[in-house]
Amino acid sequence: MIYAEEIERAVLGACLLERTAQSTALKSLRAEMFYITAHRAVFEAISALYARGAAVDMLTVCEELRASGRLDEAGGPFAVAKLAGEVATSAHLEYHCTILFQYFLRRRLVEVLTRELAAANDMTCDVYDVLIGTQRELGALLDDSPLENHLHPMPEVMEDTVALVDRRQKLSVNGLTGVPTGLQRLSEMTGGWQPGNLIFTAARPADGKTALDLFFARQAAMAGVPVVFFTLEMTASELGERMVLAESRADPLRIRQGKLTAEEVEDVHRTAERMSALPVHVDDTPYINVDQLCVIAKSLRAKGELGLLIVDYLQLLATVNPGRTREQEVAECSRKLKGLARSLGCPVIVSSQLNRQAEDRAGSPELRHLRESGAIEQDADLVILLHRPERYHIRVDPDTGCSTKGMGIATLAKHRNGATGKVYYGYNPSMTKIGEFEGVHVAVPGKTYKEKGNEGKIGDIFGGAAR
Repeated sequence: MIYAEEIERAVLGACLLERTAQSTALKSLRAEMFYITAHRAVFEAISALYARGAAVDMLTVCEELRASGRLDEAGGPFAVAKLAGEVATSAHLEYHCTILFQYFLRRRLVEVLTRELAAANDMTCDVYDVLIGTQRELGALLDDSPLENHLHPMPEVMEDTVALVDRRQKLSVNGLTGVPTGLQRLSEMTGGWQPGNLIFTAARPADGKTALDLFFARQAAMAGVPVVFFTLEMTASELGERMVLAESRADPLRIRQGKLTAEEVEDVHRTAERMSALPVHVDDTPYINVDQLCVIAKSLRAKGELGLLIVDYLQLLATVNPGRTREQEVAECSRKLKGLARSLGCPVIVSSQLNRQAEDRAGSPELRHLRESGAIEQDADLVILLHRPERYHIRVDPDTGCSTKGMGIATLAKHRNGATGKVYYGYNPSMTKIGEFEGVHVAVPGKTYKEKGNEGKIGDIFGGAAR
């Protein structure tokens, strides 16, 4: 039979330990979803106590079972005590409830299909009645899912809205309510990376997607936000080298040639030691699929080790359903990443490639250039299109009159909850250092103040001038 005894025991044990676990489990599960009879009895006792507002623990549950004449059915006081003693924390409770429901759904599916199969083989049954009955039963299985109940009455919506506003007021520091972006103008437009948002950064090849993602990761980590960086085209050590180059004085070319001076080697060692203290995890698993990524991310979030997720990049993610077009696969990855952002309650930044049409123009890319799937634009809360005009022999930015040397443009082409517009940033020739672009000063949304002829440069990035 399809069931998981250890998962059932883990859910019940968590409920016996923590009040918050009880509300989570009771919102998601019903007694019939437990396969083992003793476990159903314990869950029903917990439900009855919780409904009355009574305390729920090992002793009160035993008393409730005794009063209802079901203590023996539950295995006695020792069995209840054993459940409470097997669990140390409820950190993974939501995931355990999801697994438990899926086992229940599989059992019910087997029952329905077995019954309908018998009806299909019975020549006295009308085949259309069998089809309609099967469709009705399968639909009921999905409609009955307590994990998919997202219907909220207006009082609850307003209560959550007020709580959100109050939380932002409490957390706001100079208008920043989310994860720091590292670029002042970008933070002003977004309030920082917001919880539950899916953000796409898209660019042509070699226009700096990974470099900017690393900058965002480093800025968030230096603010104490735990970052998880999934890199699908680089190794962890290659990513680490870029992070070291962002803060050290080492020459990028000589570090790759192995020709650093003794002073530079010492500086690299000191920088690496400082960087090792940052709350960053790097996953460089090649050919990882989106479902594996989601499981890893949820596990890290449950352990408090994930506050910002970065994926580099979307088109390299695999799916587990073969036989479909690449556009359909990318759409599935985008949809699942959007669901992941909401379930994690933290920002998710995903790099994406642009299609070939973007190569035919020298100007900034547009939303229509997102590669392989319009689902990206639909699912995203923010789409940031990156452009380095200097690479395309544009010497003066037409909007600001500034030299484009060292100028990067991040265009917020879609912003579900705010304004769109351009953010200027600076970079060095090797794209290892990124920061504010000093040639452009923006004071009011929609108005750019410029100093014509001023050649832009990277501003103060890490508390001292960029080298």
